[in-house]
Amino acid sequence: MAEEQPTSRPELDDIKAFEHVIYWLRGERNYTIGKFGTDKDRQHFREWEDHENGWGHWSNQLDNYYHRAWVLGFNTEVGKQALAKFVSTAVGMLSAGIQEYGELPKPGVPSGEIETRGGSKE
Repeated sequence: MAEEQPTSRPELDDIKAFEHVIYWLRGERNYTIGKFGTDKDRQHFREWEDHENGWGHWSNQLDNYYHRAWVLGFNTEVGKQALAKFVSTAVGMLSAGIQEYGELPKPGVPSGEIETRGGSKE
């Protein structure tokens, strides 16, 4: 098998790169839901919360994709795919958590601080 050559693409500004990421994630999420559904995601989320079961499905999947991306390098197509699947897996996990516990708090607040929908801080 021939070694994969690094790829280069025209430079994208931040907005176009972000739009490309969202487009890709939407397509990957649709593929994943079509193949596996969401019931298993919710089950895996509940298992992940049960610390007696160890790391569980989500942590194993995230570790696998992150490590693969690191080993392969982002300058290769398969490395890019691995990092994108890492993010997609995190999105799936987050979606399962939202299905279990409701919407996320308001964005744009420092980590650890929660601003309620009415504007006050907790």
